[in-house]
This record gives sequence, structure tokens and C-alpha cells, in this order.
Amino acid sequence: MKEFFDVTDPEALKSLAIPERVKILELFEDLEPRTAKQIATELGENAARLHYHVKELVRVGLLEQVDTRVKGSIVEKYYQPVAKVIQVSLRVMIEENAQELSDIIFTPFRTTENDLVRTLNRFVASDVDVRKEYKDTFAYNFTEVYLNQEERNQFVQELQELVHKYKGLKSEGGRRKFKYYDILFPLTPADPSEDDNDSFVDLDE
Repeated sequence: MKEFFDVTDPEALKSLAIPERVKILELFEDLEPRTAKQIATELGENAARLHYHVKELVRVGLLEQVDTRVKGSIVEKYYQPVAKVIQVSLRVMIEENAQELSDIIFTPFRTTENDLVRTLNRFVASDVDVRKEYKDTFAYNFTEVYLNQEERNQFVQELQELVHKYKGLKSEGGRRKFKYYDILFPLTPADPSEDDNDSFVDLDE
């Protein structure tokens, strides 16, 4: 398995706008190969429908078959992502898929949002003892920075190195599964013509 894989193929980019396929890729955080049936079971999805998405991920080069095992009359095919970290070239995304840019960017975010809401709901509904499990587990950061191109490249490289440092850790020794999501983008100055404050009417006056 490669360390990093840059997604440049438009067909592969489109797969990242399909929630089921994003969930499949996210399932391999532990880097363990799985069959399509195992993936379907872990995700609670219909096996036939899930197998279609697995085949499509293989076709566009995001998943690869890494092993074949024969059990009686059954041939089991094991799959794995093409790299530990799959990253998207925004330049290619914008040039080739401008109309689908929003879906491609925000589909992983929406699956992350669903996971976060589910975790928060469990936290809120749980008793005191269960809430202790979540102590010192959440982390949140939101900021804006000024960077030139060289600084931007260095920033991204350091983030990639940090992700790589922890990516290969196994589910053992008291570790729990965390999800990390980040997006870096240049801000476009606000258009003064879009300021609609003058149209505000205070109904209490």
C-alpha cells in the first residue's frame, strides 16, 4: 500500500461525491483488508448494493484487490484502499468538475457530520459513568491564517506528515477510533454589493 495517493481522475473524483463510497473508504482506517461482504456487514448495508460500490471504487482506482482466499467452494476477494492517505487535487477538481465541486468537497464532510451528531447524541443521552468515556476525547479548531505559497506548501506537508505518523496505529492497547477532517482554502473578499443590511426591517419599531 502506498503512503499517499493524489486523486486526479475525474471518475475517481465523482466517487468521492457518493456517500456510500466515502463510507467504504473511511472503514479502512485500521488498514485491514476486507471482503465486500465484510464491508457490507460492518456498514449495515445490503450486500449486493454494497458490492456494486466496491467494484466501482476498484474500477476508478481507489480500492484494489490485495488477496484471494478459497474457503470450500467460495472464493473470497479482499480489498484495500490504494494508499493510507487519499488526497484530492483541487486544481483538477475545479478544472474537470466545476459543477460537481460542492458535492465532491462536502460529501466527506456530511458523513463526518453524521458521525459527530450520532456521537454527541449518545453523549447527551448517556449517564454520568458513560460520559466519563468521553473525557479529553473531543478536539476542535477553527482559524484563519495568512500564508504565501511556500508557507502554504510547508503547512500542508507538515499536516500530511502528522497524519502519516498516526495513520498506521492499530486498534489495540486501549486506543479508540477518532475521525479527523480538515480543509484549507483561500478566502475570497466579500462583495460589498451583496451586503443587504439596508434591506433589514425591525418589525418591533
